[in-house]
Amino acid sequence: MSFYSVLVFTHIAAAFFLFGGLLLEWVIISFLRRNPEPAAFRAWGRIFSLAPRLYGPALGIILLSGGYLGAQMSAWAQGWIRVSFVTLFVIGAIGGLTSSRLGIIRTLLGEATDSSTRILPAKVNDPILIASVRMRIALVFGVVLLMVSKLPLEPSVAVIAIAAAIGVIAALPAWKGRAQRHSAV
Repeated sequence: MSFYSVLVFTHIAAAFFLFGGLLLEWVIISFLRRNPEPAAFRAWGRIFSLAPRLYGPALGIILLSGGYLGAQMSAWAQGWIRVSFVTLFVIGAIGGLTSSRLGIIRTLLGEATDSSTRILPAKVNDPILIASVRMRIALVFGVVLLMVSKLPLEPSVAVIAIAAAIGVIAALPAWKGRAQRHSAV
């Protein structure tokens, strides 16, 4: 087995972990939004902290291994590689912007006091948090499509733009739900 084979395997495995971590985050947030009772919050507290531990390092491994593979193959001139690389940085930046919100939720889940269980529903229903995870998953799908199709620059940008639009559309129900809650008050 060559170093190249191990690196390609590592790159693909990290992509699975990135997607798995984001999907886990989406599932847990969705579950907690639908089940606001304290027992559900306490039960999911430990699992909730697992998601960033999966996708954080995975994103770094994808960037490093992908950058190395692209350099070794002299493939940086290919449009899909450049667009994928930038998109992965955007995914990381979006995750970075919402990491403090996730940290607050993890802290509140760990406390499991009466006051924290009153605050948690509002934190879990934060539309920015919901939009973030949905946008990142849509962008990951866009990058996977680019990896498979290996498109030139302009079609690659179009694929990521469509993936971003799908992410925005997927996030709209969270914003609509917030607007309905505020108008009911």
